Amino acid sequence: MSESTTASEQQVIADTFLQKAERAAGQGKGEEARAWLEGAVELDETNVDAWLRLAQFIPDARERMECYGRVLGLAPGDSRAKAGLRKARREL
Repeated sequence: MSESTTASEQQVIADTFLQKAERAAGQGKGEEARAWLEGAVELDETNVDAWLRLAQFIPDARERMECYGRVLGLAPGDSRAKAGLRKARREL
C-alpha cells in the first residue's frame, strides 16, 4: 500500500479482501482464500474475523496457534479463538 493510504482506507480494503476470501472459500478455493486472508491481516492486523478465518486455512497447528494468539491479544475473551487454540494444542 502506498504511504498515502490511511488506516481507515486500509481497513476497508482488508474487509474487501475478507469478502473475497469468503467467496473463494465458498467455491472450494482454499489456497486463494488463504491468500486473500493473509492480505487482509497484513493490511489490518486488528481484524479479528480475518485472523480467525485465516486459522481455518492453515494446516500447521503451531501457525494456527499464532493466529488464535493474535485474536486473543485483540479480544481476550473470544471463545472461538480459545476453542481453536485448545484444538491446535491437542494436535501438537
